[in-house]
Amino acid sequence: MAMRTTLALALTLLALTCIDAQEVPTPDEPKWVSELRDVAIPMRDGKSLAANVLLPKKAGKYPCVLVQTPYNKNNMGREYGDAERAGEAARGSAKAWARFDRENYAYCFVDWRGFYGSKAALQGVNKRTWKRGQDGFDCVEWCASQEWCNGKIGTWGGSALGKQQFDTAAEQPPHLVCAAPLIAYQGQRYEAYYEGGVKLEAHVNALDRLGFGVGEMVGRASSPDAPVWSLAKRMSYTPEKIAVPCLLVSGWWDNYPRDVIENFTDIVAKGGEQARKHSRLIMGPWAHTAIDMPKQGDLEFKAAEDYSTKITVQFFDHFLRDQKDNGYDKLPRVHFFQCGEDKWLTAESISAFKRESRELYLQSSGAINAEKPAARTDEAKLERGFKYDPKKPSPTIGGANLPPLTYGPEDCAAILKREDVLVYSTGKLTEPLALFGSAEIEFTFTVNRADCDFHVRLLDDNGKTACLVAEGIQRAKWRSGKQELLTPGQAARVKVKLSPSCYTFLKDHELKLVLTCGNSPRYERNTHTGEDGWDDSKALALEVVVHHDAPRPAMLRLPTK
Repeated sequence: MAMRTTLALALTLLALTCIDAQEVPTPDEPKWVSELRDVAIPMRDGKSLAANVLLPKKAGKYPCVLVQTPYNKNNMGREYGDAERAGEAARGSAKAWARFDRENYAYCFVDWRGFYGSKAALQGVNKRTWKRGQDGFDCVEWCASQEWCNGKIGTWGGSALGKQQFDTAAEQPPHLVCAAPLIAYQGQRYEAYYEGGVKLEAHVNALDRLGFGVGEMVGRASSPDAPVWSLAKRMSYTPEKIAVPCLLVSGWWDNYPRDVIENFTDIVAKGGEQARKHSRLIMGPWAHTAIDMPKQGDLEFKAAEDYSTKITVQFFDHFLRDQKDNGYDKLPRVHFFQCGEDKWLTAESISAFKRESRELYLQSSGAINAEKPAARTDEAKLERGFKYDPKKPSPTIGGANLPPLTYGPEDCAAILKREDVLVYSTGKLTEPLALFGSAEIEFTFTVNRADCDFHVRLLDDNGKTACLVAEGIQRAKWRSGKQELLTPGQAARVKVKLSPSCYTFLKDHELKLVLTCGNSPRYERNTHTGEDGWDDSKALALEVVVHHDAPRPAMLRLPTK
């Protein structure tokens, strides 16, 4: 009996020894390390970029998710014990890291050339020939060549990190399998820094604080027809070069919803076969720094929580782990969140969401309805007016902003009480009104200066709050696309296009429209002199008259069901 017991113990110890021996490297094998810090990734020009690599605890070959960041690779997610900073570092959902798979993927976080650990790599570089996408190509191929990688690379990240994914994919590295750019579009364009001819001042300043140094260049090219903008877009926007499946994610209160939608449309129309077939678009009720979060501004959208992250994990598993039966390819191509109804709408193309515009009229009484206005008479001039002082501008409350400004659908009830605005309302709706796309306002006005801006907010007033749904701005001198100063006292007509949205104004809510002449500090203020740039010493107060008569109707066009 004792001999049998001894033999059993010996066999058990031998089995344990065999198991342990598989995990312990032989003298000729390097020890498996699951975290590599400040690894130098060689570039084609002899420079190197700094990277951190996270590997599963078990030795093996894994697909790799590559994240290229200008926000410091050391701040990337909960793996470094700081989940709250992941949103800043990754410009995506901080909650994503809690769902990402650490057992079956390697992760490589790289500092951009010129930033943080890779700062020195920009010294001596010819910026006319160097392209950041080439660095992405070299990072992809380096990852694929490592002993811990199985040769399949995907990319992830938002905002600047998303733009870098497009630039990397356009270089077509052989081992890049898929890309998941959040809150980003490819390339450079005028509309990234100006809206309706008005500089996005707070946004440009934020980019400069983050180290991108765009402010001086943007200030020099304030004209939408400046040659630099057409050249920049032509050279940097190449959706036809995107050959891999892309998962694009943005939000209705993001900085670039219109651009992201355009980018997706062009990829599925012009990209490579795999990109055309397998790319998807998710547009949620989110702001730029709050993807997948239920709380947005003063509203909450519970049905949108974690939505894009779940699909992102599914996307990577499908393409990087060959889980072809996980349902990703059965997902609809386009996912739009219908705010107000708190539900997701899906379709196979963007065109499925296009709606005919419903024309409503802004009345001199302040009403919004379908009644065509009457002719002007001496007794009924059918006009409304206000005065606007750019030194005391209408303040920014919510919208497509970056911190520290408020963002998302904030309550703008305080704006309704200002004297330098015109407020229009539908009154309480007798049935829901669903918006699909970009609303537009067109009206005739008279002012006493050579130039001005017109800013429009669309609000959902439920009797307690009046939350921002969409907004837009137009500089009068650029109303025709070419510079044309105003003649004081002479009427002119202008269109203001609002940011796209999918939003339902519920029964008994009021759709309110607020017209004013600025929104600071989101937009640069206008001196009203016709000159570019803000100069406090030259700023002039403005008198505005908006006409509402039959020959000059003030119109609101809503793309609705």
